[in-house]
Formats: sequence, C-alpha cells, structure tokens
Amino acid sequence: MEKRIALLNNEKLVECAFYRPTKKPLTGSIYKGKIQKVLPGMQAVFVDIGTDKNGFLHKDDLPAFQKLSHNEKKSISISSLIKEGESILVQVAKEETGDKGAKLTALLSFTGHLLVYFPFTPHIGISKKIKESKRGALQSWGHSALNNGDGLIIRTGCEEFPEKAMGLELDSLKRQFNETINEAALKKAPSLITQSPFFYSLLERWLNPHVQEIIVDDFDTFNQLKEYAASFQNPYPVKLYHEKEPLFRRYGIDIDIEKAISPLVWLKNGSSLYFNVTEALTAIDVNTGKFTGKKDRSKTVVDTNILAAKEIMKQLRLRNIAGMVVIDFITMQANEDKEQILSVLREEIKKDSSTIVIYGFTKMGLFEMTRKKERPSLLETLAEKSNDEWIGGYRLRSETLYFELERSIKEYTFEDIEALWIEVPPHFADWLEKNNDKLTWLEKSCGYKLFISRGDSNRKSHVRHTGTAADITNRMLKDSD
Repeated sequence: MEKRIALLNNEKLVECAFYRPTKKPLTGSIYKGKIQKVLPGMQAVFVDIGTDKNGFLHKDDLPAFQKLSHNEKKSISISSLIKEGESILVQVAKEETGDKGAKLTALLSFTGHLLVYFPFTPHIGISKKIKESKRGALQSWGHSALNNGDGLIIRTGCEEFPEKAMGLELDSLKRQFNETINEAALKKAPSLITQSPFFYSLLERWLNPHVQEIIVDDFDTFNQLKEYAASFQNPYPVKLYHEKEPLFRRYGIDIDIEKAISPLVWLKNGSSLYFNVTEALTAIDVNTGKFTGKKDRSKTVVDTNILAAKEIMKQLRLRNIAGMVVIDFITMQANEDKEQILSVLREEIKKDSSTIVIYGFTKMGLFEMTRKKERPSLLETLAEKSNDEWIGGYRLRSETLYFELERSIKEYTFEDIEALWIEVPPHFADWLEKNNDKLTWLEKSCGYKLFISRGDSNRKSHVRHTGTAADITNRMLKDSD
C-alpha cells in the first residue's frame, strides 16, 4: 500500500519520499473548497476541502487580491474579497504537518516538463540556471504567448529555446486548466478535482539528461511511468523490477533510510554531526570527534568544517529538513576561513531543488539558513516523539512498522506455507490489537494466517517461524512455558 520513491546518484541515496494511503492532501492537488471561517486579524481564511483538517489560505494567494493596484492592496481587508460559505478552487502548496492543515493557494499552477503555467498570475519567470545570453529571447516568447492576466515560469529545459515544443506544452497546460474549471463546475464543494500520480511532482524536479533509467517494482505504476516517461522529448527508459530480493534492499536504500533518521552522522575523517530536531528549528552540531589532524589547528578546523558543510547540505536534502536551520560549526576566528565555508555552502545549494536562503554567521559564531518546507521531513514521516527512545527521543511510528510488515510478508509470496509467526516491537503489538482490521486485511491480501507476538526490539519486526498454523501454535506454546 505504501509507495516509496528514491533518487540515487552513483549508487548513493540522494533524496526519497513516502506516499501512504490517506485522505491527507498532496502537494499540487486541486480541490473545490468551501470557506469555513474568515480571519480578518490574520488576513486569511480556513477552507474545508473535504479532508480531516481545514486548509489555510492567505489573502496574498487570492486572484482577486492580485488584480488590485499597489495602493488598493495596502488598504483592503480579506473580508471584502471573500465570504464565509463561498466555494473556491484551491491548490495544495504545502502538505499538512503536525497539527497544521495544508497551506493552500487559489493562484493555480500547471506544471509541464518545460513550463509552469499560472492562469491567474501575470508574471514571467525564467530559471536561474539559464544563461543570461538566452534569457531575452525566452522572455519575448513568453510575452507573445500569453494573454492578459496569466503567467509562466520557463524551466531549465528551455535554454536551447525549443520553441515548437514550448508552444505545444503551453497549449496542453491551458487545456488542463480549462478541463479543471469544467470538472469543478460539475462538483459540489468540498471535493477533490485533480490529483497527479504520487511520483509526478518529484520526477518533474529530479529528471534531467544525466538520469539513466527509472526502475519500478509495481506493475500498475510501471504502466503509468512508461506513459509519463514517453511524454519527454528524449524518453527515459523504464524498467520493471521483478527479482525476489526487494528493490530498496537490492540497492541498499533501506539501510541508507535507517541511517538518515539517526541524529548522529559520522564523517570520513572521524569527526561527526549531530542533528537536534525541534518544532521551531533544527540545530546541527559539528564535532571534531576522533579527528585531530596535523599540527596546524586552524587548518584542521577549516578542513573539518568544509567536510561538515558538504555533508550537512546532503543530509538536509536527504532528510528533507526544512524551516530554520542553525549550524554550530567548530569555532573559526579568521573571516577568510568563514568565507571559505560560505563559498562551499553556496556551491552545494545548487544541487538542491528546494529554495534555500543563507543568512550567514551570527555574532556568536552560529550559522543561520532556511530551507523551504513542502512536505513532512523523513523523521516526521517515519517516527514519533517517545520516552521509549530509539533514535534521539523518537521511535518508529506504528504505521511505518505496518507497511514494513506488509513488505516482509510479500517476500514469502511463492513459498508453500500456511502461516507466519512474527515478533514485533511492543508499541506496534498494542497498535495491532487496537486496529485488528489492519491485521485482518493483511491476512486476506497475502493469504496467510498471521501470529503476532511482542518482541524485545523497539525497532525491528522479524519472522520467527513459517509453516502450518498448528505447528506455529505448538511452537508458541512451548516458547511460553
């Protein structure tokens, strides 16, 4: 049931995401919502989109507000623009996190391989990665291709100005917008209007000419991906994986994910990083650890900080850490040493498609930056705060262990057995007792009788025995004597 997607570079995990069966809104999904409450003090509204939590929509994200003059924007209140009970078409800009509902925008966008089309935002943006010499022609094309009131972002793939392909894609994106409007007119609020396949938003960011292949182990997703990959000018090869060894284990991804939710990261020279995640910010401590270097202490410090800076940027992307980030590098006195670290960080930022803002070193020597949040972090997705510690005050969520259990059972698909005895972490055993329907569903889907017992590990589930139901019952009785 759980879908997982990972990006590898030279067989190293760079980024990953998890998608679970849920009513929670996904980034990019479009809903016909109903205004529940207008909040003039916050200049925002709560919108019912049919999910458990109401979404949050700010005045700045309303088309009616964007059409106003500069002076009108200063004085107008949101209560003059929108009323309780009204229907409104909105798009998820940021997924639910913690107690907060999804952040919404009514300034819809439609993303293609070359362009992003904004039907209500009169602005033309050009990817920063496109050379200055190429920008003028692209800007002129954008102005000629648009009507009054709509806008575009011209993506990196347009650098060589594939004008015909750009025109065809813009027509396609405009059709998508019109189809969305027509679909919404037929539905009552609140309701979901459009939702892209789970892989769409990430692959739109990840795919580039350096990607060699897409590998997938699910037949339905394979068919979706083949169609999607064929829509590129140079289609990407899509391979269906059907080996017995699970795909993520075959490529070492499971081990890398486990490491990525641990607070401690060792660096190659014996120094280390410690990630302290709080609700307000993430603090990262750089320690020299076992590394003492040569006699020149200042060089040792700078070398360690450079190594740490590179690894921190990789870890922020891998762990999907967002919001405020404070880094306590090993203290450097010389400004040129700090500039060296800044230069390394600026270079590393180019590898991350998320928006990152660097604020630099404070007077106390701490380094400050922010990374835009679009979906929950890896730690937030997989683990929860707990006194029963496993990873720095966190333990794996029961939902995480449940989907792991499903994958483990699937490994026995072709074996001639009737039942499995599985030992699970105590908190997961309690969860299964309360959610007996989940266990029943697993038994029906896999065709085995499942016997669950409480284990000592707070992290791992493991299969104790397979065979007939009678044999396992006898073994469990013997074990309890």
